Amino acid sequence: MRGKIYLWALLATLLLAGQSWCQMAEFEKIGAGDDASEPVLVIGTSTEPQGLLPSVKRVQFRTETGWSSWLSLKGVRLTTDPAAVSPEPGVVDILTGGNDNDLWQIRLIGHDSWSDWIKVFGPPPYNKNLGGVHFRKYELAAVSTGSSGSDYHLFTWGPTNHCLYKRCWGSDGRVACDRTLDWIPMEGEIGSRPAAVLSSGKIHLFALDSSRRLVWNSADLPATGSRDAPSWEGWSPLRGGFVSPPAAATDAETIHVFALTEGGGVGHLSIDPESGDSAFETIDLRMDSAPAVVIDGDRIDLFGVRGDELIHVLYDGESWVRGDNLKGSISGQPTAVSDGLGQIWIFARGQGGWLWGIHYAPS
Repeated sequence: MRGKIYLWALLATLLLAGQSWCQMAEFEKIGAGDDASEPVLVIGTSTEPQGLLPSVKRVQFRTETGWSSWLSLKGVRLTTDPAAVSPEPGVVDILTGGNDNDLWQIRLIGHDSWSDWIKVFGPPPYNKNLGGVHFRKYELAAVSTGSSGSDYHLFTWGPTNHCLYKRCWGSDGRVACDRTLDWIPMEGEIGSRPAAVLSSGKIHLFALDSSRRLVWNSADLPATGSRDAPSWEGWSPLRGGFVSPPAAATDAETIHVFALTEGGGVGHLSIDPESGDSAFETIDLRMDSAPAVVIDGDRIDLFGVRGDELIHVLYDGESWVRGDNLKGSISGQPTAVSDGLGQIWIFARGQGGWLWGIHYAPS
């Protein structure tokens, strides 16, 4: 009798262990259309709240030569659109709101090596002086100084319609912030998620105001590691008639700002950061999301979402050329970044609430 009881207990233990193992290996199926291939890699999952291992699934859509298959990274369900920066060649940091409206980071090294998901900091009480509101749930703009021990300058659209600022730094392969300090509200109101770019030793910020005008602010870049806050010059108007948050990038001489216009298409404002002189054009391209942009020399790569697919148009130094329909199953405003080694990465909130990414590596 005792032998039978022991045998039944052993079988029950093995059965429960098998179910638990299967649950660790599961991931949701993602409808990739008729051109989908089977997933080729699952890295793993974890329930550790301060360091979640990503689960990576490859989803193949038919795209033009040079583009990878899509990746879906599980572990953190995104509550905001992501922001991406490259602090050094071959490294990309993605920052996003996720799970319980905490701020999360994941780092990509090369084209296929991912860190854990790391919680940078959470919602209030760290931000106790702002009434317990989650800052538009971390709709971020971010820049990195790109040096050893680089600084990260983070911006978000606050609950009082002010741009909020927080200075963080690189530490052991992650973004570290002082959790005891609140975000710093900047003077003047804005009405959209900001965009940020470094140019000519300054941080330049762009956003829409309550009248849908594009506004601009800038400050000298504080010395790396100094922990000083920038001294902002104040918001000044540039142009009106936009219906989406802006995206901004620089070719080292000119800042290029893109946003959807009221009349349809994508507005493109070229700004000389030294003189403030600008020129405007409208690109005949329909997008359902705010754009994302990467600039390399004379080439400008512009991305946006139409329906739930990523579309691409590029400026080849002379004219705008229709690029690829990169498929996908995404929503919201994508973010685009160059890794400094010739690869362009685009990330967005995708099906299932996970982080989706695709990259371009020219031959």
